Amino acid sequence: MAAPKPTPRFISKERGKITALPLYCDGFVLKKHTGEKDFKRYFAELRGSTIFLYSDEENATYSEKLELQNLKSLDTGSLKRKYISADFTLTLLNEEVRLKIENPDAGEEWKGFILTVAKLEIPSKLQLLPGQLLRLKEVLKEEKERQARQPVPVNEQEPPEAYDDVITNVPQCFYAVSRNKAIEMLAESPEFGNMILRPGSEKMNFAVTVRQLLTDGPTIKHYKVMSVENGFSIALDTPVTVCSLCDVAGHFVKESNGCLRPYIQPHTYATIIDQPAVLSGGKDQQKRQIPQAVVSPMIQTPTPPTQSSANEYLEVDYINGDDDHPPIRNVPVPDSGFSEELLKALKKRRATINN
Repeated sequence: MAAPKPTPRFISKERGKITALPLYCDGFVLKKHTGEKDFKRYFAELRGSTIFLYSDEENATYSEKLELQNLKSLDTGSLKRKYISADFTLTLLNEEVRLKIENPDAGEEWKGFILTVAKLEIPSKLQLLPGQLLRLKEVLKEEKERQARQPVPVNEQEPPEAYDDVITNVPQCFYAVSRNKAIEMLAESPEFGNMILRPGSEKMNFAVTVRQLLTDGPTIKHYKVMSVENGFSIALDTPVTVCSLCDVAGHFVKESNGCLRPYIQPHTYATIIDQPAVLSGGKDQQKRQIPQAVVSPMIQTPTPPTQSSANEYLEVDYINGDDDHPPIRNVPVPDSGFSEELLKALKKRRATINN
């Protein structure tokens, strides 16, 4: 005999136990992230300042959630589509989410609840009935009291160091980037791989972003990975628990038969050692200067020219000699002080002969 089907009231209580937050608004929505091609249908609940998304109305465990305290802006769609459906984009801390609600009146109510719990004030420009505005005032009061009883989540991305305690075996495809950055990396360099493990929207949790090329174009999907007591749990239709983050990446590779490949950026290494350039000009490399010995200069005094040298002869007139004194001519004169004395002696002898 088949088990009885859980009632909506029972499911709502189970969701309240899991989230421990008050319910403000619920209904079906269409959702897609930036980079995704098609919308996906969810049953959504606004509990506290968080939108919980369920795969269907009967599932008590949420598949995704959007933290509205990280809301930066809410942009509505064009006026042409305003009367067909409600379409607006939520810009959060690390992602952009587009929501579409088929009933425009229900979409206006969702918009009022989202802005009220995110900004803790009722928006001034809303087209709601008096009863809906009264409900917003009640929600605003309840949410202010709830947030006053607990710390407000920090609107900053957790630094990579916050994961040091849980990352004991990190795969090479882990990058501390946001959802949008992961999508951008996969699109720009598909040759490096098509799967990135990254930090999740909640502290100590992670997410896997994959990009696959199908017949109708590229498709982006995100999978939630939760840190549990005995390892990490991959939030699939049938949850899978593994021991490490490397096993998380390995599970996706195995289940896709190798179609999913970890995104690994190659490391580049230099092969040439550069030499410093010349500071002046910077065009050519500086030439090596060879040191030279320093010698003190020697001052040389020029020697005045002499009348004769050691190889020259002193020209003298022919001297007529006699039997006792032969004639003297071409007497070699050494280059020294002796030549002057010889000249004097010769002149003296000549004068004696002439007399």
